[in-house]
Amino acid sequence: MKKHIKLFVFIISLAIVFLIYKGFEDKQRKISYIALGDSVAEGMNSYGNIGYGYPDYIKDYLEKNNSLEFYTKGFAKSGYTTENVKNDIENNKTITVNGKKISIKEALRESDLVTISIGANDFIKGLSLSNFYSKLENIKESKKEIDAIGKNVKELITVIKGYAKNQIVLIGYYNPLPRLTTIKSEIDELVKYSNNIYEDICEDLDIICVDIFDLFDGKEDFLPNPLDIHPNIKGYEQIANSVIKKIE
Repeated sequence: MKKHIKLFVFIISLAIVFLIYKGFEDKQRKISYIALGDSVAEGMNSYGNIGYGYPDYIKDYLEKNNSLEFYTKGFAKSGYTTENVKNDIENNKTITVNGKKISIKEALRESDLVTISIGANDFIKGLSLSNFYSKLENIKESKKEIDAIGKNVKELITVIKGYAKNQIVLIGYYNPLPRLTTIKSEIDELVKYSNNIYEDICEDLDIICVDIFDLFDGKEDFLPNPLDIHPNIKGYEQIANSVIKKIE
């Protein structure tokens, strides 16, 4: 009987030690972070230059907490649509990070965190100076187009989930032209509509959605160039903070 009790105590002790070790190991786990998407993911500023974007601020946060194993936004590209990102995955695009070649499939498989900003160029692609106002004012037709883009985004994320098995974050839209007061309400309505579709996609696919509309609403200083749709570093930092709050 005593032998059985000793054996039982020994097993319990081992189990406790193992759980403590696993808890410590989880706390020390390093994060592999991949940013995908268009010019917003790449970090294009308000004057057309690639600089510090929201992924870089997220990277800084992970580094500060001694949690970063790997980071790249090298797969993000200005002008990218959902189709471009999907093609990169299907063709297994390769880039060089810190002197080492890495493919997008490999990066996604090893990722702990993936952020995506995509879809805006799908909508902008059909815009020109001649049809800009008419298209934005035709809310019903624009919403149909956004519905189609939403299907493309959902399909893309499904492809990404085939490789990335951990946390995926889809980032929504802000009003990129807040100074166009004559059609601000129309742009706001379309942006909110898009973000609602993104929320539904994220719920269906069990990923995180970050809606940044309110973050930028009334903050024209985040978009200092009236002729450009990209944020400055203050805007990007705020996007990063919103993502960090969701993933903490």
